[in-house]
Amino acid sequence: SPSIMATRATSFDYTVQTRVSFNPDHYSETAGLGLYYDANNWLYAHLKLNDKEDGIVIAILQAKLGQRIDHEALQVAIPAETAEIRLHYIYGLASVDYRLNREDNWHELMSEMDVRYLSDEGVNGEPGEIGGFTALFNFIGSVDAHQYDSHGDFAYYQVKNH
Repeated sequence: SPSIMATRATSFDYTVQTRVSFNPDHYSETAGLGLYYDANNWLYAHLKLNDKEDGIVIAILQAKLGQRIDHEALQVAIPAETAEIRLHYIYGLASVDYRLNREDNWHELMSEMDVRYLSDEGVNGEPGEIGGFTALFNFIGSVDAHQYDSHGDFAYYQVKNH
């Protein structure tokens, strides 16, 4: 049962970013930023416990046409429980960056993933369709499938059309 706050995508080229603090105590608790089309199609960059449950990582999780995909190779350790996450969407491609402090440079977590399936147009790969726009939402949110006692603290949520 995710809790999300979403806004409609209004451009083919934009960035969405947030600063989230999160202190999970179970592997089924997450908080982060993403793109949402429907329950079977989304992209989620989030903080969670690592596999040993002794530290926090930023990770990428995806649902594509109903298939859940965990991009385990893209995980990065977060020494504290806070990170900024930025997602750049441009004509059906999504990149994710993160930084640990506002003074730090942004670091790439994921580069140009094809997310054209997050659309009414182009989802079936029809020739001539741009895709990646209609019904696409940006969101911040958290999931707690354990004790329902965790929450993400979001300092801000910002969308900039380019």
